[in-house]
Amino acid sequence: MLEYERSITIINQGLPSKAVLKVIRLPTSWYAVIWESKERYAAVCQDRSEQNGGHAHMTDDQFLSRVQLVASFVQGFDFLFDAVTSPKKKRRRRTH
Repeated sequence: MLEYERSITIINQGLPSKAVLKVIRLPTSWYAVIWESKERYAAVCQDRSEQNGGHAHMTDDQFLSRVQLVASFVQGFDFLFDAVTSPKKKRRRRTH
């Protein structure tokens, strides 16, 4: 299992707003939450299928681009990854 946490800017919900993307990457699925505030958040997930080809072969950047695409398509959240993040916000943790 891998966990990602990235600072993002939501660009399609009125004025641009800061948020956090948290993603759990499992071998055959992933789960993400876009967290703007305790009152405003959205969850999105995807399982491997023949149509999407899975994500096990993807680099971190390719995978996070997939998350961004699915979040836009499924939840209507368009966002950009913030260019500068603190080390705490840009983590990749491998757990067993």
